[in-house]
Amino acid sequence: MPELLLELGCEELPATFVEKAFTDLRDKLVELLTEAKLIGHGSAAVAMGTPRRLIVSIDHIEPRQADEQKEMRGPALKAAFDDAGNPTPALLGFCKSNGVDPATVRKDEKYVWVDKTIVGRDTNEVLQEILPQAIKGLTFDKTMRWGSSRMRFARPIRWMLAAFDGKLVPFVVESVQSTLTSQGHRFYSPDLFEAHHLSELLSELRGRHVEPDPDIRRERIVEGSKQVASGEPQLTDSLVDENVFLTEWPTPIEGEFKPEFLDLPTPVLVTAMAKHEKMFPVKDADGKLTNRYVFVRNSGQDDTVRQGSTWVLNARFNDARFFYAEDKKRTMEEFLEKTSTIVFQEKLGNVRQRAERLSKLAEAIAVATGAEKEEQVLARTAGLFCKADLSTGLVSELPSLQGVIGSEYGRREGMLEEVCWAIQSHYDLGKNPKADTAAARTAIRVTMADQLDKLAGYLGLGLQPTGSSDPFGLRRAVTLLIESAWLWNTPMPSFDGFIETAMDLYAEQGVELKREGVLKVVGEIFASRYEALMPHVRHDILAAALLTDAVGTTTNPRGVRLRVKCLEHFGKDHAFVQTATRPMNIVAHALRKEIPFAQESPLTQVNPDALKSDQGFHLLQALKLRQEELEKAVAEERAEDVMSLLRALEKPINDFFEAAMIMDDDEEVRYARLSLSNACSLQLLTAGDFSKLVMEGGKTEEA
Repeated sequence: MPELLLELGCEELPATFVEKAFTDLRDKLVELLTEAKLIGHGSAAVAMGTPRRLIVSIDHIEPRQADEQKEMRGPALKAAFDDAGNPTPALLGFCKSNGVDPATVRKDEKYVWVDKTIVGRDTNEVLQEILPQAIKGLTFDKTMRWGSSRMRFARPIRWMLAAFDGKLVPFVVESVQSTLTSQGHRFYSPDLFEAHHLSELLSELRGRHVEPDPDIRRERIVEGSKQVASGEPQLTDSLVDENVFLTEWPTPIEGEFKPEFLDLPTPVLVTAMAKHEKMFPVKDADGKLTNRYVFVRNSGQDDTVRQGSTWVLNARFNDARFFYAEDKKRTMEEFLEKTSTIVFQEKLGNVRQRAERLSKLAEAIAVATGAEKEEQVLARTAGLFCKADLSTGLVSELPSLQGVIGSEYGRREGMLEEVCWAIQSHYDLGKNPKADTAAARTAIRVTMADQLDKLAGYLGLGLQPTGSSDPFGLRRAVTLLIESAWLWNTPMPSFDGFIETAMDLYAEQGVELKREGVLKVVGEIFASRYEALMPHVRHDILAAALLTDAVGTTTNPRGVRLRVKCLEHFGKDHAFVQTATRPMNIVAHALRKEIPFAQESPLTQVNPDALKSDQGFHLLQALKLRQEELEKAVAEERAEDVMSLLRALEKPINDFFEAAMIMDDDEEVRYARLSLSNACSLQLLTAGDFSKLVMEGGKTEEA
């Protein structure tokens, strides 16, 4: 069956845009073709790309749309025929517009109906609408306009090759007309050539120094680098991928920089090569960094490119050596004091002031998470110095070395290794996947302090995220807090208290923040991040686990995770969910009607005699018997024990609700029974709000 081929040519796209762009283009085309009912059985879509082109091919496309029969409703009977039973102008006009004979209309009790034949269109004609729609529908992190164009795209579009069944699909996007021509490598083979099918396009491109398949480019880079390197090239996945999407015809070459630059700290050398110049550092057999590197060229001659890349690298290292020498003249204390000249935020003070807040906040987190005195000191010290390197010359030259330089200078001065590691890794939570050492725990505490200080400050100024806009990265801050709590190896309190502490620290420095509503906004941001971090969890289960009406529950990630686990288990048991919702719904009803009952510590306020129910007395005893054990199981996050303890309440709850009228006419009895229901509801809420679960056939019953 016919094949669709689309190649979108443009100026060089940023490396991080390419893979997403050709994948999105493929998915959008498949979606639109499916909607148009043009995808044939066994159809397969292929997508690939380089910085200069996005290529999509889809085979087994139908040559035209099939004709369809569609039932159309016409005028009401009274309007369709006159008193003599003849068609009215309304009916005649309806039939004419749909191309049917009035004699073929059908009647029901109210309207007339016709079967309209919708003639299918040629696929080429449909593609003239679909292809520009798919191209214009691509989204990028950053876009631009060019020339007189009103369309926004990552980079200017230069050509479009569009063929169906080997024939041109004519359309225009921002004055660029589709053709059957493509271009080879920008420098090696810039001439135009024709292609009508994917196989032809790939063959022609490879003959013109363009490898369109990123997997093949990746293999060339990896294997080629190993072949040319004098030692072991450091082929990290991220840097390999970046080079894959920076090149069309990758050719690895080895170069070397001046050996005297090896005196610079290793992170400086690696960062300058890998992050800034996209080069692979090379180590010797002992794992020691050498003065060699591998560079992946996309054009030019080996010797010329090697000479140029070496000159650039030596120049960058020379600058780094100058700043490193200047930095040696100062201590970490001096760098810390120098941060007073760096503004954190206009109304939130400078980085030196922030260092004081982070120090105290990290220590407070250490205390709250059960740290011994020694680890409290580690947290306080790491929090104080974690931003000190922002005033160093090396970080001003190589900003991506924030934290790394601080740790290097800290080690140089004899700071404890736990402090140095926290300074180095607090920007990247992934470096501490487990909180199983003092160094990792200290780093995670500093990470949390960093994000909490940011949240409290910006939200206290009313600068919360809106829609897709989050200029201060507050959603990211909350994500880091949630992930920090989840990887912690012991229970952790809600973040509400830490937010309050952070705002108190601002107040101590004379920074005025608006506290009202901050915790509410924090809770909303937390709730939105769980959806992104727990995509596998049913929406109703997550909503039931958040307990948004309770204080401090949404901002306790470990509590949310515990309740999700319980609800995923109970959610399969329709009978238990129905039982659990009975006390919750009756309590909710009483609150809406303002019917009095014990809301605070109800278990201690229920008068057994006032219940006037044996079943109620048995339920009261069951709740009291399990209260302490349940609280302990929740605190220790033992989900299995929580579920077992709650499961044991199922029969006593059913017995009570089936035997007793909760809304008794006697006020004392009603108060006691409602209070008992509330005590029961509070225990059940430790696993989540069962009333929000959606069971088969609809939502659980409401009171």
